[in-house]
Amino acid sequence: MSSSKTISSTKDLDRVLGKKDFFAIAVGQIIGAGIFSLLPQAIGLTGRSASFAFAIAAVLTLLKLAPRLFVLGSIRMRGGSYTYIALLSTNVLAGAYLIIHILSNISLSMYALSIGQYFEQAVHGINIQIVAIVVLTIVTGVNLVGVKNAARVQQLLVVCLMLALAIFTAFGIFKVNYVEYMKPEGMFTDGSLGFCSAAAILTFACGGAQNIINFSAEAKDPTKDMPFVIIVSTVVVAVFYAFMAIVATGILPIGDVMGQPLSLVASKILPGPLYVFFLIGGAMFALLTTLNAQMGWCTKPLLQGCIDGWLPKKLGAINSKYKTPHNLILFFYLVGLLPLIFNFNMNTISGTAVFASNVMDVLLAVFVFRLPQVIPNEWSKSRWHTTTGVLWFWTIVGTLASIFGAYMSLRTMTWSKMGLNLLVCVIALLFGYFREKSGKVDMEISYEEQ
Repeated sequence: MSSSKTISSTKDLDRVLGKKDFFAIAVGQIIGAGIFSLLPQAIGLTGRSASFAFAIAAVLTLLKLAPRLFVLGSIRMRGGSYTYIALLSTNVLAGAYLIIHILSNISLSMYALSIGQYFEQAVHGINIQIVAIVVLTIVTGVNLVGVKNAARVQQLLVVCLMLALAIFTAFGIFKVNYVEYMKPEGMFTDGSLGFCSAAAILTFACGGAQNIINFSAEAKDPTKDMPFVIIVSTVVVAVFYAFMAIVATGILPIGDVMGQPLSLVASKILPGPLYVFFLIGGAMFALLTTLNAQMGWCTKPLLQGCIDGWLPKKLGAINSKYKTPHNLILFFYLVGLLPLIFNFNMNTISGTAVFASNVMDVLLAVFVFRLPQVIPNEWSKSRWHTTTGVLWFWTIVGTLASIFGAYMSLRTMTWSKMGLNLLVCVIALLFGYFREKSGKVDMEISYEEQ
């Protein structure tokens, strides 16, 4: 018997994930991106006020997420964010969204490379690039053997992660000299625009929870569990982030920690064994949980896209034993692998991923006002049902917050990188237009009333 088949619907995926699974996935997704990859950049932009930037970032994140909660709380979207766009906007934008989605997941290499950098702190002289490739390969293997197995691994990693970060915060928070910490010269080091840029970057850190939408096809009760987990995990982790940022910027002179990994501060406040545990259970596991979660959800929009004809149907083959889209998992393995092989710059990778994610946030916010028109029956029964005026309000607020995030992420780029990112958006739109005109696209209804 063949181990795989070309699927006819995302209904073939196993509905096995519950609230506990989603909380582990959401927390693991958020923490890795925020503290260990982007906090050093935020400190470089605004100094000790990075802790305050987290508060702004959390508010902006929740404002951006608010519109999509109305949709997520109303229907199961088997193609995740792709189904969301296809339902509320146009076919052309749905096709363009798939290209932007692929681009945003170049961040897989960012997380793998960050793990390599922290591993080198524990084992000096080791090749960071090789470590990153090995880690990415192992995570890919875990996700190939089933989403439930990957979720079990995620839960174990998140327990170790939270313990390690709690130790870092507990040891450091009482060693901060708060009189020195609040002195103006260490705050807002690049002015108000630097602070806003830091907050915009950190929205990418605080916003990982929303990606669980792409597990909708595999959820037991997505309309109930997912909105709850997104809100709670975002708030809990943002508060935790703020305390960690205080420790990260309040122990050493601010000039010494700008752009430096958290291991520098950890080495000053933690005894030897706990420092090693922080490197492994904290830094590496934070990034590992992000990498593992992302490898699990990044395939689902493309899976539905393959079914609808935007991409080759064979690319959407699913393993009959583990119910995993193995070809797409291997495709995203290459998306993460190639920047590692060709040694892309970390700032280039993070800038590209942040901008692409912000473009997707705009698309996911701007069309929510159409919800009552496109699914009137499901909307009337939704536990998130509200008046037209309230829905319009949150659509406008979410769109403006998303546009602000996209603008601020562009502001941190060079003109050449800015032009390249905008060019990709144009190419994505052209792909959507011409592919739809080719007659090869036949989009099925990939949402269900819950």
